[in-house]
Amino acid sequence: MRDLNLHYLMDAYNDLHNEMGIAFVDRDLEAIHYNFLRLYRLANKLEDYHLKAINQGNMDFRITFYRQLAEWKSKLAHYYNDTGDYRAAEREWFSILSFPYLKAEYYIQYAHSVLQNNDLFIHKNIEDNMNMINEFNVHEVLFGLKRAKFSLKAAANAEESTNEEAITNFLNWLNLLEKNINDSPDLLNAELKQRDKVTLEKSLQELHSLIGLPFVKSKMQEICDWVEFNRLRKEEGFKAEMISLHMIFSGNPGTGKTTVARLVAKIYQALNVLNKGHLVEASRRDLVAEYVGQTAPKTMKKIKEAEGGVLFIDEAYSLVRSQGNDFGIEAIDTLVKAMEDQRHNLIVILAGYPEEMENFIRSNPGLRSRFKYNIHFHDYSIQELLQIHDHLLQEREYKIEKENWDLVQEILTVKVSQSTEGHGNGRMVRNLIEEEVLIKASETVQDYRNGEECTLDTIDRSILLKLLQEQKGVTYDSGSNSLLQKMGD
Repeated sequence: MRDLNLHYLMDAYNDLHNEMGIAFVDRDLEAIHYNFLRLYRLANKLEDYHLKAINQGNMDFRITFYRQLAEWKSKLAHYYNDTGDYRAAEREWFSILSFPYLKAEYYIQYAHSVLQNNDLFIHKNIEDNMNMINEFNVHEVLFGLKRAKFSLKAAANAEESTNEEAITNFLNWLNLLEKNINDSPDLLNAELKQRDKVTLEKSLQELHSLIGLPFVKSKMQEICDWVEFNRLRKEEGFKAEMISLHMIFSGNPGTGKTTVARLVAKIYQALNVLNKGHLVEASRRDLVAEYVGQTAPKTMKKIKEAEGGVLFIDEAYSLVRSQGNDFGIEAIDTLVKAMEDQRHNLIVILAGYPEEMENFIRSNPGLRSRFKYNIHFHDYSIQELLQIHDHLLQEREYKIEKENWDLVQEILTVKVSQSTEGHGNGRMVRNLIEEEVLIKASETVQDYRNGEECTLDTIDRSILLKLLQEQKGVTYDSGSNSLLQKMGD
């Protein structure tokens, strides 16, 4: 009976061997993955047979089966590697390590794959590899180095392990890279910060502490609740929906889009949507090259940097220009493909002026279907701008006496009323403070040189009157600190 069972297993294996060969020739990923499922089922039956037939000593077919399975997995890993999907390649190499009868080369290949997934290569010198390590990926790199060293030690003990010197040299190289990371105070501090668990409560609290933005806060809370709801359904065995969490941020400059995007990255990390939770900012010049064949690699480099976090593309509509030969379309095509291939570990946020963003998305149907959330950032009110001014001034350790805040409000009101294409919002407030501090510095130094008493932390009424004069076109009496007349009256 056992021989008949073995005969059945071998026939099934031979059929799958032929089908897998055709699937690899055709590069039919769907067929390849389906055949792997069938092979895993066959492996379970083979293990049952093996347990019953252990005393017969017939191990040849089992060895052949698992070594061929490892060979097919390695072919799939090489395919992903050739297409630039290093994360998928590492996943396939890792899956091989669970098979019996492994050769040392598979452990070594996995170690290489772990490095490559972090843009590290043993054929490059340590300095070049250190340039690829930053505050966003240092935690993952150090964890990867530990996995690579463990795999190499397993390679040294594997069957047919003959190249002990190469394995030793590889281990020494990993130890040297790890030492260089540990000798960098900046990287070590960043690694310690990444160890701190980002909590959803803390991230949402930070979002809600921002001035204004009621619609943005409400929408983000709604998205968080949706993700959490699906997690609960999945835990209880219900079908959980897969939704796109890519976003469009539309609004005028200075409305907090970049600040919120950075918090979105933290929130998604806390929800286990992203594993790093960092923000990578990009513009047209970061994605689009000047010559044929350079745009896709340039775009992929930025995407790779953003893996595990959020890729924030400001003025996204600038990727496509209406005249001349333009490679922006190639950048968009590369981006769309990456959004699909890495949908489990990459969030893309496109940002820009409302009207331009609407026209941009409307002209690119492939983008519209991938961005479920379009969040509009409204301009700040005068009262909100006053709050921002107060907050930023306190951060810089300056103050304005209570009786002078009416002048700040008037300056902001005039600036907003005189703006024809958006008043700059938060940026306008920051620029105003720069002007206040610049005048304060000039007057203080002059008073100091004249031996007069001066303060270092107070924005005086005279400074605000001078700025209001410049904004409205008025003159004022510096002695009485009062406005006199409008220019031209």
